[in-house]
Amino acid sequence: MPVSIQDVADRANVSISTVSRVLNRRNIVNDVTRKRVESAIEELGYRPNVFARGLMLRRSHILGLVLPDLHGEFYSEIIRGANARARELGYKLMISSVAADDDGSELMATVADQALVDGVAVMVSEVNARTRATLSTVKVPLVVLDGEVQGVRHDSVVIDQRLGAVALIEHLIRDCGARRLVFVGGLPTNFDTIERLAALQQVAADADVKIDPGNVYHLDYQYDTAFELGQKRVKEWSRRRFSVFAANDEMAAGIIDAAIDAGISVPDELPVVGFDDTRIAAMTRPRLTTVSVPMSSMGAAAVDLLCQRLEDPSRPATKLTLQSELVVRESCGVNSQT
Repeated sequence: MPVSIQDVADRANVSISTVSRVLNRRNIVNDVTRKRVESAIEELGYRPNVFARGLMLRRSHILGLVLPDLHGEFYSEIIRGANARARELGYKLMISSVAADDDGSELMATVADQALVDGVAVMVSEVNARTRATLSTVKVPLVVLDGEVQGVRHDSVVIDQRLGAVALIEHLIRDCGARRLVFVGGLPTNFDTIERLAALQQVAADADVKIDPGNVYHLDYQYDTAFELGQKRVKEWSRRRFSVFAANDEMAAGIIDAAIDAGISVPDELPVVGFDDTRIAAMTRPRLTTVSVPMSSMGAAAVDLLCQRLEDPSRPATKLTLQSELVVRESCGVNSQT
């Protein structure tokens, strides 16, 4: 027979209500009793029914995580960090994605209005009126990742991308001698693209390096589309002594592979840098100079904020800022341009 909460109470010599308080992490149980109950749970292998607990507490003990995409290491690292922290705190994680052309209203209605989750963390790649309207309908604690939504009550976890991007571009210009720059980003309305392009324009202007609008390309953060662009452009970029700043590592890898296929040496004839420091950055040849982004920490921090909001619904809105950091490898060389 399955182990029951009564079995745990009998083993620990406490009441069922005391076991329940320990399971629900209430601080009104003294440490000695708590340890005795936890030992009984471990010895008996008790696994509480989260749905039964949810009926009593009006909680499901499930948190939602909604991302623009579930493919690629950037998102998988966010999921890994969120899932690990959720498990530590006694929660399950429900994961879904919302396509770029979907405002997510149906998904939000399903997971929030029907009380499937106690709180939800959402990464929005861009904010428009539809997105804002959708998020304003969420009736459970909400954490927005990598951005903020005006007029909607939420906590947020953001990354100081500007800091890392500025360091990357300064390295490209100052240490690698770049004087002509190409930017390959996502859609022009994408949060990350806006931040990374703004950093490029700021540093380039300070260094008197011109960026021609015709050398700003808006793709979809995918390897394949960057590779296709590279097939069309790398010979011209190399001939004109350009350096390429790709707004993520996957697109940078696509450009590098297109250059290699065209017989162009990276970095000697075409310096390339990326962003995010995913595993692909260490797998390209040459290895990719990029910016490290704490993706796993972002996922964990989102879960922390949701749980804190559940414990104290009236607390002030919190914004956590995580730092990015330049990682220098071989793909842009040093003084490779004159």
